[in-house]
Amino acid sequence: MATSTPDNDFLTFQRQTLDKSPQDVRTYWTPERKKAAIPAYRAGMGANTLDAPMPDGSNAAPTTDPKQADMSQMPFITGGKLFFTLDGVDYVASGNIFMKNNLLLTAAHCVQDDNTGHLAENFVFERCYTGELSTEDFTFRTVALKENWYTEKDNKWDYAIAILNRDSTVEKPLQYRIENLLGRTVTASGYPTDIFDGAQMMYITGTVDERADSWMIRGGKLSNGASGGAWVLEDGETVVGLNSFGGTTAKGGAYMGSPKFDAEFDKLYNYVLTLI
Repeated sequence: MATSTPDNDFLTFQRQTLDKSPQDVRTYWTPERKKAAIPAYRAGMGANTLDAPMPDGSNAAPTTDPKQADMSQMPFITGGKLFFTLDGVDYVASGNIFMKNNLLLTAAHCVQDDNTGHLAENFVFERCYTGELSTEDFTFRTVALKENWYTEKDNKWDYAIAILNRDSTVEKPLQYRIENLLGRTVTASGYPTDIFDGAQMMYITGTVDERADSWMIRGGKLSNGASGGAWVLEDGETVVGLNSFGGTTAKGGAYMGSPKFDAEFDKLYNYVLTLI
């Protein structure tokens, strides 16, 4: 069931799986379905959409090869693989436990198609996923995002927060903070499907640059499947962005981008707290 709720001109969508129990959703995700699921992507946005306006100097940044994450350590212990269905197609993406043990941060394009407005279903988040095993898994009770994601179709709104059906056992969820990231070093992680067939969490570390209303890691490359994975500061505890878009530039460089966490993100988080 989808509803739109105004809050001082701030609109969100909610998605509640009222017709399926958590067990029904888990039963849906057979090993065969998980293996066949394809990586999430933003519909209508090709990998090279941002190439033309990129300054020439940005194309010279060397591509950073992803490394395998140690999921016994922060921030990776908070992360996992997200499975969902949208318009009958099964997808995989990434996400992280943040702020509270029953809240998950991911990308809006892993929740709603910004072209059609259709909402996803059959959400299962598997923390510290390694192939067919994970530390724990969760279904979604409610998921909220900015209505602007569908109405404006802009990267700046590409974030969503889910309330899980139960608490995670992770000792310390990530804590978000609004930061000026220009020149800062961040670690981005997720489950790119072109490495280990998406069975292992990978990460890159890079320096953040700014473009319009987005943050960018020039030379950073985590392929499809990493969508929704967190960008974390050097303290290993503070999430300041997430994997939203990326690709290769006209001159062969790589980049990946995140929406900016700002006062509008604050509003979404505070709204979600009223739903717990």
